[in-house]
Formats: sequence, C-alpha cells, structure tokens
Amino acid sequence: MTGREILAALLRHESKSNTYKFALIRALNDLALEHPLAVTGDVVVPLRRVAERWLVYYWPFVGEKPVYQGARAMKGDSVTQDISFRPALSALRAAWEALPHASDHPAEGALLLTDYRAGRERLPTTLRQQTETTVKVIMQAVRQPVRYAGGTGPHALFSLPSPAASLPGTPLPGTLSAEPAFTVPLVVWEALRELSLWVEALCLHEWSLYVEQVRQEPAVGRGQVFSLLTAMPEGRVALTWERHQVRLLMLAGHNFQCPWTGLNLSPTRFDLDHLIPISAFPINELWNLLPSDPQHNSHVKRHRIPSVQRLQQALPLLSQTYQHLGQAGITSQVLTRDAQQRFGQGLTAPLLALAATDLADAVANSRNVPRY
Repeated sequence: MTGREILAALLRHESKSNTYKFALIRALNDLALEHPLAVTGDVVVPLRRVAERWLVYYWPFVGEKPVYQGARAMKGDSVTQDISFRPALSALRAAWEALPHASDHPAEGALLLTDYRAGRERLPTTLRQQTETTVKVIMQAVRQPVRYAGGTGPHALFSLPSPAASLPGTPLPGTLSAEPAFTVPLVVWEALRELSLWVEALCLHEWSLYVEQVRQEPAVGRGQVFSLLTAMPEGRVALTWERHQVRLLMLAGHNFQCPWTGLNLSPTRFDLDHLIPISAFPINELWNLLPSDPQHNSHVKRHRIPSVQRLQQALPLLSQTYQHLGQAGITSQVLTRDAQQRFGQGLTAPLLALAATDLADAVANSRNVPRY
C-alpha cells in the first residue's frame, strides 16, 4: 500500500473507541512538517513529542465544559473516562488559567506548550513540574494507538515503544537516547511530508464527525468540534527575555537591520517578528524571532509568510541577524540549542538562515499560510 492509502484507511475505516488515532496521525503530520529531515529509512519518534502535541489538541475538550472523545461506561460506582489523561490535563488547564495573564481560550494550551518547550523559566516552577507530569501521563495514552494502528494486529504499522537508541532509523531532532520512542515507516513519513495539508484536513474532518456521534449533554455538532480543533491563540507569550537580550546586543554596538525592509533598528524601536507566524505554529525558538521594523511587522507582514522571492532577498540580513545573536554567550547557547532541536544540528549563520527560510516556505506551502 502507498502511504496515502495507509493513512486514509487508518483515519476513515479502522475501528476506534476514542479519538486517539486521529490525534496520533495529526501529531505525526505536524512533526514531519516542523522537522525537515532528509531520511532514507524509518523515523524514530519519541512518545514525548506526540504527547506534547496531544496536550494542545485535547486542551479545548477538558476542564469545566468537557467535550467527550468516546464512549463512557459505569464501572462500579464510577464512570470510566473517555480519555485516560482527562483528570491530569483538566487540572493543568485550571492551573494555567489561574495565572494573571492567561485566559480560558481553547487554544491557550499552545501558549503553555511554547513556554514549556522554550525553557526560559517563564513558567512558575510548580506549573512546569505539573506540565511535565501531565505529558508523562499522556505518553502512556499514546501507546494505545501506536499499538493498534494498522488494523492487522498489535504493532502492525508502528514499532513497539522502546528506548530510542535501540531502534533502527533516523531519530527526530532532540530525541534522548533512553526515552521511549517508536518507528514510523518511511512510506508513511514521506506521505506526511508530501500530503501535509490533505492529512490535516482529513484528520480534522474525521475527528469532528466522530465526536459528533458521541453521546453527551449538551449535544456537540461537528462544526463546534472543528472550531475547537482549529482555534488559534489570541494572546502571545511575553518575549521579555528575548527582547532584553537583543537590546543589550544593540547597546553593545551590534547593528541589527530589519530583514524585510533593510532599515536600521534601535534599542527603543524594534519588534520581534515570528518568521513562521503563531497562527501557523507557535514557535518561540530564537531563530524564529527576528528583530524587525515595527511598522512593517504590524501593518505589512502580520500573520503572513514572505514570498519565496522575499525570503531569498532576506538571506544576507537573516544571516547577519544570526551572527549578531551568536556574539553573546547566552544568546549563542540558546540559538545553537534551538537550532539543534529543530534542524538536528548546530548551523553556521548562513546555513541557519537558509534552513529557517526553507522551513518557512515549506510551512506556507503545506498549510496554505497567506503570503505577501
């Protein structure tokens, strides 16, 4: 079977007791797009990375107004959960919404995950620990669809979760050798890379139809489910640390120029522009945060990705930006770490500029992001 046929059969025809299989394929689809790997064999994916995506997907379905994801039944004096991690994720959502800057918007989970993965000490220690615990609980749930996807017996499609270092294939960037992971067949990974928009659309469609059939009060329609699955964050993570570091470099004499306009920036007049917009993927890694002209960022670029021609024209100034960020010890360390987590290796400034623009172009093409 082709990769497309495998994915279509899994999403449309395999039996399901909840929405886990939809969430698994959607997570793999996101990871395949976010990490542009050159592979010739299977890909090793940590359970942790899938669980982090599930935290975002299921966030709008937990809390005080639950939307159930499968059948529930009486077991003794209690009702079984539709998703095993509902209590843990509900408690995490409540803890996040108790923060002064947070809200009950259904996409706030993406902001929490962005803070959590950035590792810049923006989350209170207790909330970071609670997030880590919740991810571990979700990881146990991820094992279920990994085991049963494929329809012809346990682990027909994906391998048995094992320490990543023991699995054949190319590991996802940032994979730890001892953490539990599973292999995704090359034919499936290539299909995810080539058909990302189609896979995303089919996941959302089938997920929405499935939940519409779940008995719950009040009844939930497919349109409501689709809206929750596609909600985008209204707020933004405060980039106080990143702005402070750029300002210090400017005060030390580094001349930052807006990569889109070429204008010189100053410590009192610059924005941090997301090369790949938050509306596409909330990525606050340092390579994705570009000092830029506030006027252009707010009124021209906005939530769009530059055209191929604009990206190519910006390469010299993007390289210059990364060179400046590499001049200070702390920003150099963060930039190197963020690039390794995203692209699998530390890159020189010119190569990082090329990798970042290639990824931005791929995201724009694969997810139909507006361009200018």
